[in-house]
Amino acid sequence: MQTPSIKERENSLKTAVAGGKAAIGIWCSLASALTTEVVAGSGADWLLIDGEHSPNDMRSIMAQLQTAAAFACEPVVRLVADDVTHIKQALDIGARSLMIPNVRTAEQARAIVAAMAYAPGGVRGFSVGHRANAFGRIAGYHANARRNQLLAVQIECETGVANAGEIAAIDGVDVLFVGPGDLSTNMGAMGNPGADHVQKAIATVQRAAADAGKASGILAPAKADADRYLAAGFTMVAVGSDLGLLARGSDALIASFTR
Repeated sequence: MQTPSIKERENSLKTAVAGGKAAIGIWCSLASALTTEVVAGSGADWLLIDGEHSPNDMRSIMAQLQTAAAFACEPVVRLVADDVTHIKQALDIGARSLMIPNVRTAEQARAIVAAMAYAPGGVRGFSVGHRANAFGRIAGYHANARRNQLLAVQIECETGVANAGEIAAIDGVDVLFVGPGDLSTNMGAMGNPGADHVQKAIATVQRAAADAGKASGILAPAKADADRYLAAGFTMVAVGSDLGLLARGSDALIASFTR
């Protein structure tokens, strides 16, 4: 019996940001396939399944990838760190768009790219059949795996900002994604990413990405901030989270009743 052949779906997020088109995303922080399914049906261009600050493991991440597959949005998985083993596992379970936190140097970015690629261009471990290649049903998957992968590296400290141009120049880095919370904290302005010196650093990252022909992204849950960043040239913009929507929505509902 002949093995059925499946064609891998185009990475719509990679196509959009490479073409300079804005892509609006929502953070998924609740570690639930059900809430991710609710968010995936919103019409967002992409979702972020958070493995850094949420109680996710590879099984819960995979469950959310399976859920998101029914929708047009592209799921992005943020890993807890730039660990080669975690990158390999995430790719094998079907995460083809990755976000890696706190990337500080070009050498670090180059190592992350290598972790995503098979030899001879990289060090990703080889497996014949896994979820990423539909358990052996995607013809030519291994030779073409990088084609549909997207790598967003987070710039979250002054060292990363200073090296943003060199990081953006690394072949295989698609997006410089600013983490405004960590960046402001690391720059002595905890909870205040709107501080002038933090905003200058954010603009520096965006310019570095643009100069290298790469996309830039940012988390901006306040609409005024998101609109401003989009106008400035950021394209991969997250505008809220499942956790924030639930918390603020429930807060507003209870507050609407006088007691």
